[in-house]
Amino acid sequence: IRYMLLDIVILPPAKLRNKLGTLAQQLGKTYPARYVVDNKKLIPHVSLYHFRTGPSRLRNIEQAVKMVLKTTSVFKLSGKMVEYGRYSIGLKVNKPMALLSLKKAILASCSPLRTGMMPNMFKRKMTKEVKQALKDYGTVGTVLNYHPHITLLANFNGKLHHKKWIKISYPIDFYADNVAIAEVNNWYQVTRIIKRFKV
Repeated sequence: IRYMLLDIVILPPAKLRNKLGTLAQQLGKTYPARYVVDNKKLIPHVSLYHFRTGPSRLRNIEQAVKMVLKTTSVFKLSGKMVEYGRYSIGLKVNKPMALLSLKKAILASCSPLRTGMMPNMFKRKMTKEVKQALKDYGTVGTVLNYHPHITLLANFNGKLHHKKWIKISYPIDFYADNVAIAEVNNWYQVTRIIKRFKV
């Protein structure tokens, strides 16, 4: 394996992941998508940092995440609405300071262990800020304009752009007490959990 695409993620509890997987499958019947986050092939999660790296760096990445979590306390996350984004349908999650602090610490500790850039820029304009994010972190989505969410469906080949009115009430809340190193596909969806950590 020459490289891996990883995401440091917060994992919702197993029962909630199952519920979200069922919801994704139900929504997939109305809004056919290439990727359905069913909690079987793809796993519901909240992203903290996507990056490209090599398998030989996994041990160092584990150590980096462990060090961050030593000074991290459990905090609560909540969400209310399922909405349509640019290329996906997902559940928006709130943005407490504890989440932003954790994300910042993960970026600082894991970005030196990246190799190259994440693929698939989703037609981003190469602004000065985007170029800087790519230079510093090798990715954009979890660096600039961070909008925490749990993706349910992704990749509609542009067919859903006229349906931005999708809004479904689906209140959730859970404690962010599980962080994981996960492998992702080119659409940044989690295909495999490599290592879990209790906060």
